[in-house]
Amino acid sequence: MKIMKNNISGGFTLLELMVVIAILGILTSIALPNFVSYRERAKATCCLTNRYQIENEERCYFMDNDKRRKTIESPYSCPSGGVYLWLKDADSDPNDPDYLKVVCSIHGPVHGPAPSPEEKILFSDDFDNMESLTPLRGKWEIENGTLANKRHGENRLAFGDESWKDYEVKVNATLSKGNGYGIYYRADKNEKISGYCFQYDSGYGRGAFLVRKVVNGSEQQPIKESRTRMPNDYKIFDQPHEITILVKGDHHIIKIDGEVVSEFHDDTFESGSAGFRTWNGSDVNFEDVTVTEIE
Repeated sequence: MKIMKNNISGGFTLLELMVVIAILGILTSIALPNFVSYRERAKATCCLTNRYQIENEERCYFMDNDKRRKTIESPYSCPSGGVYLWLKDADSDPNDPDYLKVVCSIHGPVHGPAPSPEEKILFSDDFDNMESLTPLRGKWEIENGTLANKRHGENRLAFGDESWKDYEVKVNATLSKGNGYGIYYRADKNEKISGYCFQYDSGYGRGAFLVRKVVNGSEQQPIKESRTRMPNDYKIFDQPHEITILVKGDHHIIKIDGEVVSEFHDDTFESGSAGFRTWNGSDVNFEDVTVTEIE
């Protein structure tokens, strides 16, 4: 007696495979965004821990040495590639050990709200070396954590990227003597530089804040709408002033110590790097420059 056996296949049909693939696709579309979100949250948490640790190290350094470091000397780095900087709160007491806070260019500060997502730090320098600076003319040196010109006459220096368009430059500057100093923006990085130049010009009339266009190293007449006389009681020399230059499209806004001194429209130069200029025996010290992109 012969026993007949059926040859039954254990494989999947095409329809079943298509259903399985469709289910896997749906699960992947749900899981992948969550995975990316969890990964970014993990990086943000790691960054937060790093910044807490840097602040604690700085407190210990302050207690041991009774002074603070200008730079962040720590092996910790943001896992997302952010840049760590000191965030100085103008309303805080400088003698408070908690005065300095660490901010990440991607994740924001440890305490308080994060920077606007529309802002991105393009450049920052506390002038402990010349590595990110390009001297164009004259002589420049680092002097006690500041950038100083070392020749009486024309001195030019550039930094940043010529592709920069809409941004804000903020720097502290102290004029010791001479006719003033300039801050280039939307400029090229040639010795015969072209671009805009804001001038803190104590030698212009009775002293003025103004902006000139510079073409191949030659200055043009000040842009009429940019000129503002220095107040009669204004302390020109031996007084640090915070200079802020904001340019977006053709709109230019210049601030001195937070007060608008000039506002005008001009679209001659659409992009360019930043820099500094001194002339006619001026002695200037620049400190803590930051360039922030404006979307």
